[in-house]
Formats: sequence, C-alpha cells, structure tokens
Amino acid sequence: MKPLSLRLRLTLIYAALSATVLVGFGVLSYRTMAIRLDRSLDQELNERAAALRGYLRFPGGRPQLVYDVKDPQEAYFIRIATRYFQILDVSNGGVLAQSQELQLLGVNPSLDEIRAQAKRPHTTEIQAPQGPIRFNSYVVHSGPKRDFLIQVGLSRQPVANALQEFLNTLIWLVPVGVLLAAISGWWMARRALSPVGDLMNSAAKIGISNLSVRLPLRGTGDEVDRLADTFNQTFARLEDAVQQMRQFTASISHELRTPLTALRGEAEVALMEARTPEGYRRVLTSQLEEFDKLTQMINRLLTLARAEAGEIPLAADRVNVSELVSSLAAQMEPIVSWKNIQLRVNVDDDIFVGGDRDWLESAVLNLLDNAIKFTPEGGEVDVSVTVKDGSARLDIRDTGIGIPADALPHVFERFFRAEPSRSKEFEGAGLGLALVKWVVENHHGRVEVQSEVGKGSCFTIWLPLAPAPERQLLTA
Repeated sequence: MKPLSLRLRLTLIYAALSATVLVGFGVLSYRTMAIRLDRSLDQELNERAAALRGYLRFPGGRPQLVYDVKDPQEAYFIRIATRYFQILDVSNGGVLAQSQELQLLGVNPSLDEIRAQAKRPHTTEIQAPQGPIRFNSYVVHSGPKRDFLIQVGLSRQPVANALQEFLNTLIWLVPVGVLLAAISGWWMARRALSPVGDLMNSAAKIGISNLSVRLPLRGTGDEVDRLADTFNQTFARLEDAVQQMRQFTASISHELRTPLTALRGEAEVALMEARTPEGYRRVLTSQLEEFDKLTQMINRLLTLARAEAGEIPLAADRVNVSELVSSLAAQMEPIVSWKNIQLRVNVDDDIFVGGDRDWLESAVLNLLDNAIKFTPEGGEVDVSVTVKDGSARLDIRDTGIGIPADALPHVFERFFRAEPSRSKEFEGAGLGLALVKWVVENHHGRVEVQSEVGKGSCFTIWLPLAPAPERQLLTA
C-alpha cells in the first residue's frame, strides 16, 4: 500500500480533530440544553402549582378553585394552568376534580399510587399519545384525616421537539463542519508546506558544480527557516569536503607525478646509453630511493585516511608527556649536532595527559622533525612543556625560514607546503601536520601555530590533563 502524502495526512488529522471537537461540542450542548429545558419546565410547574394553591378553597370540606371569572388575566391563567389538573382524595382514591384533557386521556391513578404520591410528593411523568406529560404533586390538608392530592401537569412535548430539532441540526451540521474542516485543512496544509516545496525545488537545483548556492531564507525565523539554515550548513560542509577532495586529488596527482617522471626519465636515459653494471646499479639505487619515498608517502596517506575514517582505535592511558618529550628530544641530539643547531629543552616534571602514547609520540616527533628540518645551520630550537589554564602546553619554537601569513590557515591541510619553490630542497609530502592535527583533536586538544617569515615558527599543542589516579590502601 502506497503511504499517504504528508499533505493528505495533515488534512486527515485536522478533519479527525475537527470531527472530534464538533461531536464533543454537540453532545455537550445537547446535554446542557436538555438539562436547562427540564429545569425550566420544572420551574414553570412549581410556579403554576404554587399559584393555583392560592386559588384553592374548601367550602363544605371539598376543594375548589375560586377566582374572579370577570378578570381576564386570572381567567386565562386558570385556564392555562389547569389544562392538566386534577384533585384526588387520598383516603379513598376518588377523583374530586379533573381537567377535560386528563379525562380524555383516561388518567386514573390507583389508590396505592395516590397514597404513595401523598407520602412522598415528587415529580412524575406519564406517556400520552400527544407526548409525555410531567406532573407536580403536593398534598393539602383540609381537616382531620382529610387530605387531598393536587396534581398540576405540563406537556413535555415542546421540550422533546426542541431537543429533536437541535439533534437534527447537529446530524447535518457535524458532517458539513467536518467537510469544511477537511477543505480548509487541505488548503492550510498546502500553504504550510509550500515553503518546504520551494526548498525542495531550490535544493534540486544544487549540484556538484554549484555547491556554493544556498537555499533562500525568508527571515521569519520559523521551523522552515531553521530547516533551510541547517541544509545550508550541510551544503557548506559538503562544499568544503568536495573542495578538499579536489585539492587532495590535485595534490596527490602532483606528488605522484614528480617521482614517476623522475623514474621514467632515469629509465629512458639508462636505456638510451650503454652502461657498465656499476652504472646500472647506480640508476637502480636511485630509483629504489624514489620508490622508498613513494612507499613512505602512500603509507602515510593510508594511515591518515584510516585515522580520519575512525578505523584506528586510540588507547586511553595516563601518558607522562614530560618524559615523552624529553626522550624524543634526546633522540634528536645527534641530528641537531650534525646540523649545528642548538636544542634547548625546558620540561616541567610529571605532567600527565590521557591518551595513546604511540600517537602522541608520532605527533611530537613530526613537529620536532619539521622544526629541525626548516631551521638553518646555527639556528635554535626550543622545546617546553608546562601546565597552563588546567591543560598541558607543549611549545616547539624554531628560528627557521618561517611560514607566510597567507599560508598559516592551510598548514594543517594534506599535501600543503608553503612556497613550493623554496621548499623543494626539503623532503616530505605535506602529510605530517595533517596527521598532527588529527592526533591532537582526537585527544580532545588543539594545535596552534604562529610564524613570521625569516624569524621562525612556534607550534603549540594544548592537551587536557589526565585525572589523578585513585589511591589504593594497602592492608597487612
């Protein structure tokens, strides 16, 4: 079964809610109307009974209505009030007075019914052919053991007719109301979803060739605008990812083309000239060096790709970063001595961070190697590890060639190398700093760089301190 569209579902929900509200309102209105009409009927009965009691006299011990027949108001009231009227003798059940309507209807209560009414007067109702009639009964005492039951009635048919007409009105009003609600719900759903349709049409026009296009915002700040803004942020990230992919493709193509061109050139030269075995051995040795560079670059690239894909798990150990940096600086002593570079190490004792020692060692080693590689003979490299603002701070400062200001935002991108013409003499594929950034960020830290051309660079790593280990109590 094909799922319903969102517009149709909204319309059905709106129609169902409207039907529920209309039916509930109708039932409540019907019940309220019935109760009020019944109360109004009882109130009128009580008023008629009380008024008739004022005209009741007992000449000779028999009840009789006495009024001025020449007074039109009294005569009209007595005529209307006594349409359903009777006086019954409680002692023997005899009918002392009865209106013509009750005679025609044959209303003759039994003695038991009369005595039951006399003991506990209450409102009763009978069903007549012309409709139900409600009676108000009360007892009048005329003398010793002389009680009369007075019953004043009122037709309930007008109340029943009013309720039936109201019910008939509800029967056709509810479907019409639901239909109108469905039509208005369909229209409102269309109006409400039209901005979503506009977003869909705008999004459909965005392709890989125009990722810079953004969805329009209406400026209302509502859910649709927030949805469009979320999509725009997604498109921005997608644009950055595609741009990085394009840059990556171009960079790796360039990095692979250079050694491959060199290998092909050496091979062609070797084939064009006759050489001694020693000459061929030198050519092959040179090619092996190029192969090693390619292998190293590909391995680093694969490692970085696996790391960014989350395929390389990181340990969560307490790493003494002070000891780690001091050990790496000691390993670099032979290289700095050979290049006549002064290496100064200022490390505070026992600074611990949480993470993977091997990966942290790789990140620090990359920064040390870069500092030494880009520092000319007679320069200086300063390494320090301190605690600042609740974090471990590692600074690696050099007096090397420096990085241009426009290149600083890109130094952590893969294959990026500032001023390629100046850095051709330095080996490397531009992957080390990208790996450093990944390592630091996955240790919940950050890496910063400050540099000035001709004066050197300073790379700073901030890492959160590891919590102190829990003390264990030794028991004898």
